[in-house]
Amino acid sequence: AFKSRRMIEAFRLGIVPYDCVEDFTFGRQEESKELMNWLNSPEENVLLLVGEYGTGKTHLQRHIYWRALQEGFAVAYVSMDPNEVPFHKPKRVYSHLVQTFRYYSKESKLNKGFRDFLEEAFIKGVFKDHVYFKYLIGKENDETLWNWIEALESIIRPYALNNLNYIKLPGLYDYSNTVNIYCYLLSALGWAAKEVLGYKGLLLIFDEAETIDMSFYSIQSVRARDFLKALILTAQNDELLFSNSCIVRFKKNIECCLRGEGRKIPFIYKYPSGLKLLFTFTPINIISQLDELRTTKKIDLQSLTADDLKKVLEHVCLRYKNAYGNLIDSFIFENIFQDVVKHDKNTRLFVKSAVEALDLIRLNQRIE
Repeated sequence: AFKSRRMIEAFRLGIVPYDCVEDFTFGRQEESKELMNWLNSPEENVLLLVGEYGTGKTHLQRHIYWRALQEGFAVAYVSMDPNEVPFHKPKRVYSHLVQTFRYYSKESKLNKGFRDFLEEAFIKGVFKDHVYFKYLIGKENDETLWNWIEALESIIRPYALNNLNYIKLPGLYDYSNTVNIYCYLLSALGWAAKEVLGYKGLLLIFDEAETIDMSFYSIQSVRARDFLKALILTAQNDELLFSNSCIVRFKKNIECCLRGEGRKIPFIYKYPSGLKLLFTFTPINIISQLDELRTTKKIDLQSLTADDLKKVLEHVCLRYKNAYGNLIDSFIFENIFQDVVKHDKNTRLFVKSAVEALDLIRLNQRIE
């Protein structure tokens, strides 16, 4: 009953709780099969999931998130936002990915996060040559260092009068042209997942990636595309990205950090990067404008059929009954379906409208 109530409350917002996605996926057998084939393909590391708003892109990426964990991947996701988490702010994107980083620990048999992952990697003796991660080895209890590497603050390094060692830390810059630093950090996590800890790699999910062109200034749009291109080339293990970042700047036309130690940091830590990237897009021009996107594998998501929507409504009614005890006879069910589907074939709106219709029936019965 509690699980059903949680699901109904999420349905009111047009979403499904992460841990309930497996129980609420309908009419996507072919897409799910394609996603799993891509996930387990060693040659294909980038995928676009394209569909109009409300067709279920976010739901399907949540589905692949849990399946990837079960299949032996480390996983992280970020919901792109032009104000809070834009592509032209790579430090913010990295920080959100770190905060959602999850993997199934083979040691403890539990789902764990970023800090546990790095500590397991340190035990294996790696990252002693890593420009950033090496400073955390043996410093597992230094909260200031962890906050720094998780990019929780905009400052480039922590400052403390009683700890001059922080001054030696390399900078985590908040500039838009520092894409090499954050590709370097993410590729190190992917490499460790695949080559050190025995996982299949690191899956990074970027929801609402169409916000890439929602910028106030043209230079922000350029930098956003730079980061997108760099991420794709990193996942594809482009040989040039193992070079000095300044070489990539000229040959790939991708701006990178020119400050301090940042100019010496390559885009990829070690081969292979171990990254897989899943982007959800609405159909927009940028997919045809960027070579890196135009040639990328794509799954076009269509709206659910009437039969599939009827299955969705049946499950919503079942969960509603478990949550509130209300029984819906076949006549009322058919009336709800015909009325809702007439106005809302968009999957998200259909689910929200179905719950509102059931609420009205329940409350009217209570009044009577």
